[in-house]
Amino acid sequence: MIKQQVNLYQPVLYIQRQLLTLSRLAYSWLALVVVLALAFYLLQQQSQRQTEQLVEQQRVLDTAQQENAMYQQALAQRQPAPELLLQHQQLLHSVQQKQHLLRYLAGQQQQASLFYSPVLQHLQQIDRRELWLTRFSLQQQYSSFAGIALQPEAVPQWLTELGKLSYFHGQRFNQIDLQQVTDKTAVSFSLTATPGALP
Repeated sequence: MIKQQVNLYQPVLYIQRQLLTLSRLAYSWLALVVVLALAFYLLQQQSQRQTEQLVEQQRVLDTAQQENAMYQQALAQRQPAPELLLQHQQLLHSVQQKQHLLRYLAGQQQQASLFYSPVLQHLQQIDRRELWLTRFSLQQQYSSFAGIALQPEAVPQWLTELGKLSYFHGQRFNQIDLQQVTDKTAVSFSLTATPGALP
């Protein structure tokens, strides 16, 4: 006869908990500070480069417009030579191209500001003492967060506040992992969002 009983107290059947030590918790907090500082630094550097490009293109455009005004004044005073007409047309074309480039650069700078700044501001507004991030990734169709929560119930509460930002509309957090910290009620968590409505 086949034995039908199983010893449920075998060590191999115990649930293994992945624990997080206090030292790793401290390193995670330090990593969060570094990540946020790096994110603000990169955004500031990108904005500074775009501003410098805008200033340079504006200077070139102003010079071209001054030359164009001089050509128009010369055309109004005398019958223009064919070479002068050709130069005038080429200059007008150059001015139009620089205007298009200037508008494009201004649009790129505004788009980057509109894309990142509200998200970082919102993360700061919903900051909780019992929860902090150790890393995060933001893209138009994908987002992920990882951090520590001193109280497990703080994670869904924070997630609800996070979903109120229009940036996350169209994204669904379909993967949530929680792990208990060693000898503490705290948990480490990771969230992954992909296209789809928030729950």
